[in-house]
Amino acid sequence: MSRLSRFTVSFVSTAVITTTGLVGCADPAPTTSPTASPNSAGGAGSKITTTWNLAPVDSVVALVPPQFKNKPINNAIYNNFPPEEFLEGDTLVGIQPDIALALSQVMGVKLNNDSVGSFDALIPGVASGRYDMSSGDFGVTKERLQQVDFVTEFPMGTSFAVKKGSGITIDKATALCGRSVGVQAGSYFIDQIEAANHECTAGGLKEIHLQTFPDDGARILAVTTGRIEVTATSRDALAYTIDSQNLPLELQSFVYEPLEQAIVIPDGSALGPAVEAAMKEIISNGTYHKIMKKWGVQDVAYASPDQVLYLTKPDQAP
Repeated sequence: MSRLSRFTVSFVSTAVITTTGLVGCADPAPTTSPTASPNSAGGAGSKITTTWNLAPVDSVVALVPPQFKNKPINNAIYNNFPPEEFLEGDTLVGIQPDIALALSQVMGVKLNNDSVGSFDALIPGVASGRYDMSSGDFGVTKERLQQVDFVTEFPMGTSFAVKKGSGITIDKATALCGRSVGVQAGSYFIDQIEAANHECTAGGLKEIHLQTFPDDGARILAVTTGRIEVTATSRDALAYTIDSQNLPLELQSFVYEPLEQAIVIPDGSALGPAVEAAMKEIISNGTYHKIMKKWGVQDVAYASPDQVLYLTKPDQAP
């Protein structure tokens, strides 16, 4: 195993805000900023991890395309979807930034994490070459595989929440029939609600009234103010948002069709095998499980590196 004394992970703003650089070094435990506060970079309670203390792994480094030996990988990350990815002060934190940091260290590369304020701009940005990859918690679908490749991270199902006191219970897909349901623009939750709607129409029930919102905050505001009856998103994000913000919402027990979540790579990019190998490495060395436990989602974590999938064709969609 080769060793480099320092790796730099810098964050560059493309949409809303510029985040600070993070530096890693060789040591057995993760380092968290000692001067973070919950709402700014630094102080007690900070979620900022500055290093996972991982050295480059020769077998992984060998797969990194030559153009990234001397320049950073440009990685787009959405900045408003906790606990997957969000801002603490000026710094990106969450499951995806933590995984990206660990991947960069075992790959022995620099990574520019671009803070992007529009989720539905991420895949077009990767497909057009603006970004080299995107750690954005993407559900793997056949349609997306027509544009980009994926390296999977974990499966996550769609959950639902309603306003407290509404009397609404979502215990199956057809319980959504006739309801107004809000999801994020550009997300695969649109596909899932449309699939549920087919169940409604096939059964002679009322159609689901699907509404899209530009970000998590707008969607949550809509359900808490009664503009929509149901909000739908990934189980981890919905539970985290309700708990952390003490929202007057009731998380429903029903989870709809868990789907593989993944990192996006340009179609046919030579970077894909390196990211796949790096993901398998951080699972093998235990860092992946530390990250998942840190964010309270260890119940959906892969148990083995063999569960990581590198998907390049539409017919490979799980």
